[in-house]
Amino acid sequence: MLRSFTPFFLASLGFILFVLALIMPLFEWQISETVVGASSSCKGNLPSSLTTSIGESLDRKDLLPENLRFVVRSSQSGRIVEEITRNIDRDILPLLWLLMFLCGIYIWWYAIYNKRTIAEVLVSPLVAMILLCVLINAGRFFYPYPYFFLWCFQGAFNAELSKIHYETLLVLFAAFLAEIGAIVVMLSQIRHAIIRRKDAAQSAVG
Repeated sequence: MLRSFTPFFLASLGFILFVLALIMPLFEWQISETVVGASSSCKGNLPSSLTTSIGESLDRKDLLPENLRFVVRSSQSGRIVEEITRNIDRDILPLLWLLMFLCGIYIWWYAIYNKRTIAEVLVSPLVAMILLCVLINAGRFFYPYPYFFLWCFQGAFNAELSKIHYETLLVLFAAFLAEIGAIVVMLSQIRHAIIRRKDAAQSAVG
């Protein structure tokens, strides 16, 4: 019975790694001299360096205060990475939730298909739902809120890319591997369960 939880555990691991990749820094930017005179209602000055995560960008006006602007200078590799990951948080996250939901349904199907006891049929999806609720709360807690400390600044600044954190991309890649593994294991277990049922039926007839 525990085998049926393997896809769900892999999907959960992929979700955790994905959220971790979202909150890890992807780019480091050096903030240089002011292009246009700046002012601030904050205490202190704008930091000399900033980090952005997946889905964040210093040249996206929808993520920045209305009166704050950055003149961004990036490398070719930086532009490629940013283009690939620009909307990945909004596009992929719903699919991860869908996969975990399907894995929960699979646990329930596995219990019924293999004629488990009523207790197992009822308890297994309940456990999956509890784990899913825990992950939902964790996702809400860790999901990044971009640039919350910039909202009291205004003006225009130069921002030059100084570093790409490739370890963040490795974590993101590991998340995708875990999700693919969950799908492969789930389909494989479904296939083996159907084959075993057919073999058992043929043996009974023979």
